Amino acid sequence: MALYLPALAGLLVSAYVWRSQRFNKPIACWTEDCDRVIRSPYSRLLGVHNSAIGFWLFLAIFFLALVVRQGLEAWSGPALKAIALLSLIGTLVSCYLAYVQFFVLKGICNWCLTSALLILAIFILTATTG
Repeated sequence: MALYLPALAGLLVSAYVWRSQRFNKPIACWTEDCDRVIRSPYSRLLGVHNSAIGFWLFLAIFFLALVVRQGLEAWSGPALKAIALLSLIGTLVSCYLAYVQFFVLKGICNWCLTSALLILAIFILTATTG
């Protein structure tokens, strides 16, 4: 199943942004807006960094993909459904956060958009294989 690569990439992107947020480190950015976006009031949900939530989301999807790969009938169906649900929720949240970036903050964070595209790719892969 092709879910490993986007899940692993999302895990790395989220970890990088989370590290930058947690330790207040500068972040490499192609657009010069990343620091402003990831340090805005919209970068947290209930006090938790969005990147931390993304990290755990991508980690869960990665391990659920391992379960699906094992091919055990009793577990692979529910695991695939869980990936579909998690990636749908992640895609909807990412769409909202992209809207906030473009129209509220008027900035673009390449790391945030990369994460959004990765979770969308996972959702599409899951929806087309189910």
